[in-house]
This record gives sequence, C-alpha cells and structure tokens, in this order.
Amino acid sequence: MYNVVSKETLRNARRQGTHESQVPFVLNGKVEHVTKKIVNGEMELHQLSRPMGEMITSGGLDQFRDLLRKVVLDVELGRELQPLVYGPIYERIEDANFPRVIDAKWALQGVVVFTEHIEGQEVRFGRLDAVQGPTARILTFAAGFEYTKEILDFNETFRPEMLNRALGEAHNALLNDIHLRPIITHSYTGANLTTWIAPPAGNPAWVGIRNTIVEAQKAATRAKRPGTVLLANPVMRAEIELAMTGGHNIGGTVFPAIGGIQQVIYYDSDAHHGYTGVAENRAYLIRPRRGFKELVKQDLRVEAQQGDLSRLVQEQIIAYAYRGVYAALTENVQQINLA
Repeated sequence: MYNVVSKETLRNARRQGTHESQVPFVLNGKVEHVTKKIVNGEMELHQLSRPMGEMITSGGLDQFRDLLRKVVLDVELGRELQPLVYGPIYERIEDANFPRVIDAKWALQGVVVFTEHIEGQEVRFGRLDAVQGPTARILTFAAGFEYTKEILDFNETFRPEMLNRALGEAHNALLNDIHLRPIITHSYTGANLTTWIAPPAGNPAWVGIRNTIVEAQKAATRAKRPGTVLLANPVMRAEIELAMTGGHNIGGTVFPAIGGIQQVIYYDSDAHHGYTGVAENRAYLIRPRRGFKELVKQDLRVEAQQGDLSRLVQEQIIAYAYRGVYAALTENVQQINLA
C-alpha cells in the first residue's frame, strides 16, 4: 500500500489535531519568536491593538514588535496555503555553519566486506564511497514589500495582509520548485529512461501505464537503485491509481497490485508563480534520501527596516533565507514515459 502526497492531502492533514511551533523574526537585530498555532485547520492570527500607521510612526518598540508578530503570522498563513510536497524525497540537513559551497560529505557511504581471514594476512579494511552528484551551493533567496505613507495614512490594513500572505505562499512555491525542478528538467538517457509500453489491443490506457511502471522498477532494481517514490502529474492520478491497485480483471487477466512504491507525489505546474510541474506524459521513480539533501543554513526570516521617505516609503519588510539543494539524479532517478 502507498501514501498519496499532494497539496490537497497535506492541507487535509493540517486540518486534523493541533499543530504548534515557534517562528523567528528579527527586531532591532535581535531574534525573537512568535507562536504559530493551528487547531483543526484554523490558524490563530494576530490582531493589532491600534491602527497600523500609528504603530509605525508614533508607537514604541513594543508596538512595533506587535506589528511584526502579525506580519510573521500572516506570512505563515500564506505558507500553509502552499504545502511542501518534496518531503518524502529529501533528507533535511540544517546547519547555521554551512559555507557557501559545500563538498558532499553527507553523500558518503561505508563499504565493508567480511572475508575469511588466513593467519598472517592483513585484514581487509572498509572504505568510504561517495555518491556522485553536483557540488552543493547555498543561495540567498529574498523578497519584500513596503509600507507607503498612503497605506498608513488611509489605514489600508488589508493591503499589507494580502502582501504578507502572498510572500509566504511565494516562498513555499519556490521551495517546491528548487527541490523538484532538478528532477523533472534533467535529460535522462539509457538505463535511466523507460519508454512507453503500449497496452495490448482492447485494453485501457492504465494497463500500459502499469506495464511501463513495472518495467521501470525492473530497470531501477538492475541498476541497484530501487525506487520507492513515484513523482507524477495530478492529471494522471486516476490512471496511475488504477494501475497501482490490484484485482482488476481485463479479458480474463487479473492484474496484481504494484508493490515496492511507498509514496506517490503529485506535483503540477504553478502558473501563478511561473514554475514548471511534472509533464502529463511522464513520471519519475525515485530512490529517496541517500542522494537528495535539503540544505538549510537559515530558514525564512522576516526583518523590518526604515523606509525611504523620498519615495514616501515609511517601512520596508524583508524576508530572506539561505538554502541549497543536493540532488544526485542519475544515481537515483528513473524517468518513465507514460505515452
């Protein structure tokens, strides 16, 4: 049996039970935190005690802290609207001391072989082998917006709220893209590519999908990289799930369920943010974790600073993160053509 991972299933999971975490932000160069709490799908948002313009122009430090708490929680609400679907593929490594360019030491694996020992001979020692892949690089990702005097003077609170949420949504859309784009844009050839196997005459298309997935599993197993995660377009969900489940009788042939796949991730294009999803006629069988690392030097951090009055900008809100991705593709991915 396999689990389905999509934006919808992840949102549904967040609607169950209570989820609580501490979210950092920066005020006057000092890191502070605000509590994020979701109860049965409802996120507790922060309400301002005074008009926003008054808090920025004449409020003290406590008032500005109160405003930043609202900004951060609004951003987090936007992130909830755009769940991260790449989790089953990547291992997260978080280290504030990451340099800008990183040697892939985490991709090492031990190789030890026991042999019969003959008296007087040297013991055979183990060694470290590295999974091949690109050098990882930590990049800076940033976005922001400005509070103009007009927004504050007319108390248009709804406008910053919309920007806050859009910022959080855009950040998570970016994370989905930078982790999944390497997989879906790579050019796979030879042993990493399984071409379409058309179904026998009179059989539905899902039979061809089933046969092609099974052949891809065989190819990945022969290459010593058996995949347990299938990445596909949600448009193909009905056909893929018919292919995955067993018990279907076609012309006297009963098809068994496909085993070995633990997670099916559905990822579509994001026209709003301009990101490419999985093509409808493709899927990817992936061996997760070992060759896929999510590198976090610093997760999303919100900061505020004085604006530029020459442009009637009263305050600027900046959000930034230091992140990198390591993906060893040919060692861990089998492309499957579904047509």
